[in-house]
This record gives sequence, structure tokens and C-alpha cells, in this order.
Amino acid sequence: MMNILEVKNLVKSFDEKIIHQGISFSLEVGETIGLLGHSGTGKSVLLRSLIGLEHIDEGEVYFHQKRIDHLTEQQLYAIRTKISYSFQNAALFDSISVFENIAYPLFEHTKLTEEQVEVRVREILKTVNMEDAIDLMPSDLSGGMQKRVGLARSMVLNPEILLYDEPTAGLDPVNVEMVLEVMNRFKSKGLSGILVTHDIPTARKICDRILILKEGRIGFNGSIEDFDKSDDPFVQSFLLGQ
Repeated sequence: MMNILEVKNLVKSFDEKIIHQGISFSLEVGETIGLLGHSGTGKSVLLRSLIGLEHIDEGEVYFHQKRIDHLTEQQLYAIRTKISYSFQNAALFDSISVFENIAYPLFEHTKLTEEQVEVRVREILKTVNMEDAIDLMPSDLSGGMQKRVGLARSMVLNPEILLYDEPTAGLDPVNVEMVLEVMNRFKSKGLSGILVTHDIPTARKICDRILILKEGRIGFNGSIEDFDKSDDPFVQSFLLGQ
């Protein structure tokens, strides 16, 4: 398979605190990677660093073999339509409807007519089983519904990679299953993904491979099967803690 994303020796610190000290990995087309790590290991920081929402100190990030970590903010704008970030708290605009939240990136980044935008918004809401919510306000939605609308918005521009930041955090089991179903639908369309999660069962259901951050580096990189069979005490600590 071909690599769609490649990270080489990424280094990131905040003042004196070193977060990442040489992280390297690649993501294949159509693959979903689960990114695990104890609290404070910089999982979300790593996701944000990939698309320039955090500035890295050293290292290189490649998307389709083209280096993107040194691009200007304006150049990154185009990259972020291809590598989409799904925020942990859904990050919806409170003052506008579900339709307007999802339509926003289309009006911002495309030349679609209002009719075409409406068709696309309805289409993506159908994918996340939220067609009936099109005219509701974010305050009318449960936490799980907000997450699904957030996922819909992150998918509306047809990205190639989706970066999921704790998409099931704080949800009850029914909503977790609904969010997973949505993610699996995206995956079945050939989308690549990186999933930051504390939830091992979720990672098992959606991921092809697991990376675990340890002391600023990759402490484990292997398939779900390798992960489950590992006798490394560090890996075991995640399996026992689930």
C-alpha cells in the first residue's frame, strides 16, 4: 500500500517541557491508526502538529510525498480541506443551526451554489443518521448528536484523512456505537484516519494498527493482533486498564 502521510523525527516542546522527542510513523491509504498513550503524552498535540495547528520544533511531515510542515498559514488552508480535524468537543458554532454549521466549510472553500450546498449538507447528514436535525440549534442536541454533527462537518469537503480527537469520550454506550458506525462508514469509503482515544474497545473496532506514545517517542507500533498478544509490560498496562 502507498503511504498517504509520513512523519519523520517530529520534535515538539512547550518552553522547557519536551512533549515529543523524535516521533516517526506513516499512515497508509485507507488505513486507520489508533493513537494511545497515558495522559500528558501529547496525543492531541501530535494530531494538531500534523496540520500546523501546533508549530513543530524539528522534523518533517509529508502528505502525498509533499512536505507540509513548513507551509505558510495560507498554504495550510488548502491542506486542511484534505486532512480534516474532528474536535473532541465537536466545536460547533452555538449561534447557528446544524445546517449552517455544516455548510460553513462549503461556503468558505468551494464555489458551490446554495442549492448544491443544501444537497451536500443533506447527503452528509444522512451518512451520520441526522437528517431530521438539519434545522435544530446545537443546544437542542445531545452530546452524542453534537459529536455526529461535528463528524459530518469534518467530512463535508470530502477529505482524504480524518484526524479524530477522542470522538467517543464522555458518551454513553449507545452513542459510542452510533459514532463508531459513522466512522466505519467513512472508512468503507476509503478514508484514512488517525484516532486518538483512551477507549481500547473502540480502537479494536475501528483501527488496523495501534501506536502508543511513551516518553516522547513511539513505544509500540503494531497490528491489533500484535497489541493483544504483546507481553511487553508497557503494552499490558493498556490492556489491563481497559
